[in-house]
Amino acid sequence: MGSDRLTRRECLARGAGAVLAAGLAGAGGYWLRERSTDAHDAARGQPPSLVLRDYFAPVTPPPDAPRISVAIADGGQFEALVRAAVGGLDRELGMRRFVGAGDVVLIKPNVGFDRPPAMGATTHPELVRWVVRLCRAAGAREVLIADHPIESPEACFARSGIARVAGEEGARIVLAASRHFTRVSARWGSGQRVLEDWPVFVEPLRRATKLIGIAPVKDHNLSRASITLKNWYGLLGGRRNQLHQAIHEVISDLAVLFSPTLVIADGTRVMLANGPTGGRSTDVRPGGMLGRPVVVAATDPVACDAWCYENLLGRDPAELTYLGLARRKVAAAAATGRCGFGESDWRVYDRRRLIVTTNV
Repeated sequence: MGSDRLTRRECLARGAGAVLAAGLAGAGGYWLRERSTDAHDAARGQPPSLVLRDYFAPVTPPPDAPRISVAIADGGQFEALVRAAVGGLDRELGMRRFVGAGDVVLIKPNVGFDRPPAMGATTHPELVRWVVRLCRAAGAREVLIADHPIESPEACFARSGIARVAGEEGARIVLAASRHFTRVSARWGSGQRVLEDWPVFVEPLRRATKLIGIAPVKDHNLSRASITLKNWYGLLGGRRNQLHQAIHEVISDLAVLFSPTLVIADGTRVMLANGPTGGRSTDVRPGGMLGRPVVVAATDPVACDAWCYENLLGRDPAELTYLGLARRKVAAAAATGRCGFGESDWRVYDRRRLIVTTNV
């Protein structure tokens, strides 16, 4: 799918229409209720599931703005890496391109396991710290942090170091409770979808006006990789193990279920094997195949995953099934008004000079 399928004017028009529809839909303006003629919904006699807000629509970067920004360091220079990666997407505005005065920003790190930062199974807490600070400096009124870990949430947030950082930076962690889940569908027109009418941890999403995902780059025994798209899996409820048999379809559904403002891939420690939990220090290397700590910021999560899969995990993106599926689903979603990007071939952006690399 070409990255220029929507002009900036089209994005603005569609985003304005989405905001108006959300205001009419109620629920605080955070949801769009889809007008569906879906035969399956009609047969069940049920209203269509909720469709999550398009958090990317208000951003509207210029057509010539980079889609991927890569920052590489010689050591653990977390502040410099985050500033360079986010700043590369907009040299003038930096985080102010994505976050403005009064925004409530939801940061979704990967806190799925009770592991210390060095193991690479979770997002590094120092990346979370500097993203929080950049959001505050850009004018955010509140910063929320949420995930729905597989293991004890309290233990996972504590062991990852993210609970400590949240306390020090004045961000609020939202822990999931059963009342916080609502059934939501990944809709992109006709076609197969796995996440149809599936429970999602909506409580923090209801409050957020901007959504940022921060995901470690790591191997995964089922999907072959866990990067920015797989990160949204952590907001799903229900019996998630039921989704394993269709993991690539599920991850590609996540590409349209969640339309984030911005994604950030954490390549400061890359788990090259035995993912997603790891447990051996020999599985982890700074920057993976690059051998130096890396942070990647992107407005195209699909292309971001493709770039990281090739350059940090050292594997061929053409063999990562969910990337091609996500490209097709994002294209179909864009045709219905969603305003994100989903290019599975990151070299398309390289040829158009929409990738920037900064050494810090």
